[in-house]
Amino acid sequence: MRLSHLCSSLPALALFLGTTSLFAAPADPPPPPPPPAPLEASGKQPDPPPAEVAAPQAPEVQQPATVPMAKPKVLEVPAYPPPPPPPPPADDDDDAIAKGDHIEFTMGFLAGQRSYSKTSFTFDGGTAEGIGGGGLVAPFTRVPFDKATVLGLRYDVRLVMSFIRMTVGFDLPFPTYKVSDSQMAENINGTMRQVSVQSLSAKELRFGIGAEYQFKKVALFADLIGGVHWVNSELAIDGFKADYSATSFAFSGRGGIRGYVRKWFFASATGEVGLIGDLVWNAELSVGFAGNFDR
Repeated sequence: MRLSHLCSSLPALALFLGTTSLFAAPADPPPPPPPPAPLEASGKQPDPPPAEVAAPQAPEVQQPATVPMAKPKVLEVPAYPPPPPPPPPADDDDDAIAKGDHIEFTMGFLAGQRSYSKTSFTFDGGTAEGIGGGGLVAPFTRVPFDKATVLGLRYDVRLVMSFIRMTVGFDLPFPTYKVSDSQMAENINGTMRQVSVQSLSAKELRFGIGAEYQFKKVALFADLIGGVHWVNSELAIDGFKADYSATSFAFSGRGGIRGYVRKWFFASATGEVGLIGDLVWNAELSVGFAGNFDR
């Protein structure tokens, strides 16, 4: 009885409470929360903003460096004319053309004397061999073998360096004589026969070493000459022919003077005296051409 009465009273109570809440005065809003207390300074710097990472880029192509062009030089005209050049040294003077290292070629006339009386001649052949022509000795001690005057030509090539002369030359001396002066009777194998010199010729190859003193247009020189001499002769023995030859070596001393007409042309005169061998004396007059290494 009580339970049913209670259950019927609950709806009425709820309705009553809801009606009273509608007509009741609104409640005050809750107070706002207190503001937060300020933070104390800690002395630390604020964190930097996050760095931005740049996106990778393609490598740049390095351009070649440009070389600046040099500006053309502008020739400046001097206000006054330049001073005159210094005078040339003495060796370049026209009056000193004989000085300096050079090479020479000379050609000239030769005159002299030869003595073949001490030269050993050998029989080379001929029709006089059967009558004893190979054993002749006496004719080579007389005219023209003892004092033969020679006239001929001379050619020289010479190198001069530091006043030292080196010479190579060739002579063509031609003996001058009369065949009648050489004719004489000779006892050959017990028979008297007429012997005469039909021909006499010589050739001489010479080598020289010497020195010279050069002064302006003139040079004085002296040489020691050594020469190889080839001599040929033909004898007639009662109409039979006999050929003879000889080879010898001779030493001689030579001195002379050379004078320049131009830088490349000169004339010279020399004298020569025999020391050992068949050469007695020589005289030479020649002209030559020179090429100077210093000019």
